[in-house]
Amino acid sequence: MAETYDYVVIGAGPGGYSSANRAAQLGLKTAVIERENAGGVCLNWGCIPTKALLTSAHLYHKIQAGKLGISIEGKAVANLGDIIDRSRNVAGRLQTGVKSLFKKYGVTLIEGNARLAGDTLEVKSATGTTIINYKNLCIATGARARALPQLPFSPKVWQYRDALVQKTLPESLIVVGGGAIGLEFADFYQCLGSKVTVVEMAPHILPNDDNKIATALRKALEQRGMAFFEGAQISAVAETGAGVTMTLKTADGKTELLAASALLVAIGVQPNTEDLGAAELGLTDEKKFIRIDENCRTCKNNIYAIGDVTAGKLLAHRAAHQGIYVAELIAGKKPQRPGEIPGCIYTSPQVATIGLTEKQLTEQKREFTLAEFPWLASGMALAAAEQSGFTRVFTDKKTGEILGAQIVGEHAAELIGQVSLAMGSELLAEDFLHAVMPHPTLSETVFQSFAVLEKACVDF
Repeated sequence: MAETYDYVVIGAGPGGYSSANRAAQLGLKTAVIERENAGGVCLNWGCIPTKALLTSAHLYHKIQAGKLGISIEGKAVANLGDIIDRSRNVAGRLQTGVKSLFKKYGVTLIEGNARLAGDTLEVKSATGTTIINYKNLCIATGARARALPQLPFSPKVWQYRDALVQKTLPESLIVVGGGAIGLEFADFYQCLGSKVTVVEMAPHILPNDDNKIATALRKALEQRGMAFFEGAQISAVAETGAGVTMTLKTADGKTELLAASALLVAIGVQPNTEDLGAAELGLTDEKKFIRIDENCRTCKNNIYAIGDVTAGKLLAHRAAHQGIYVAELIAGKKPQRPGEIPGCIYTSPQVATIGLTEKQLTEQKREFTLAEFPWLASGMALAAAEQSGFTRVFTDKKTGEILGAQIVGEHAAELIGQVSLAMGSELLAEDFLHAVMPHPTLSETVFQSFAVLEKACVDF
């Protein structure tokens, strides 16, 4: 007889496991189905292991740069194999932790491939096919890397998973895609000594952010030796005995020939909806993402979808908050919908943004006020040799409502949380002036940006 659950989640990534755990906490009989690894792409192949790699790479770079007055007698050596192993160990430890949480909260983990079959689920595993009944279902199957149409993935043409497990440092690397994934891996390999070239087809890297933000990051990376081609079109790409070659038409109409030991493709992702049965139920759009409403509900009242399998900001924390929201909604609570989703890039310097950009505000003809605090005026930034950073904030000119923020600099991803909390709590710009930030800290740079906006800054 088929097992029946109050709530079933397909996919055990950040969105899926958060949703399942919260549902179980609220008393729902819950199961989560996972075909590969608990924790999903983020924990196993994305967010966490890449940050482990970047932590090692940035420390090595700081030692090599010697800008803090520290020198090593002899030669500092970055052992790529050890760095990769540490990253994989971190991912493995967290995967075990997710499984432990399932046991703690009473979530049933079912390993296998799930497929929607009318009002039930078919789960295929090595031991056969299991039928599962559900009262409510959530699809959290995520997304995977897109390949270049001209060139499939191979030992020399990498997707992000390949970049995470290399044990030999490539002498040179071409990165196609100037978004978060591409830039983080470009930063990692460049810090360790690879000659890195980034190719972006949009007018500038970070195409969804303001040009000022993109320019600041590009210049910082260029100063360390990274090369960029923005607004470029790929005319041809091919594998060779020595690596990969690429012919570009540059933004100024010239032809450029690039050659490298390897090529990393970071041009976005495609949702994991194939063989799921979602299209047959009319759940997907023309790009194969699952359509949802403001409550993450599909066109089927008892089927929800969250995270990267849906269109929007494809970020782990978005998925997790959506998952918790759905679990609470199904359990009969009245949850508040997730607020503005911050975006973070963990390069050195880091980039963190939230809310509307200056370009979006201008296009919307919104009356807004912009303020910027340069980190050159921050004592802590100077002490940490991070004085090239800055914090920008945007507010509604009439009401003082906080509309967005942008931070470039060390620990920007940590700092943006202040603005996220303020926006979620519907605070105004002037409310920042009532909070006392410890001195000296980088947290002061957020406070000071609002002080500049309110014409009350005494340090700039």
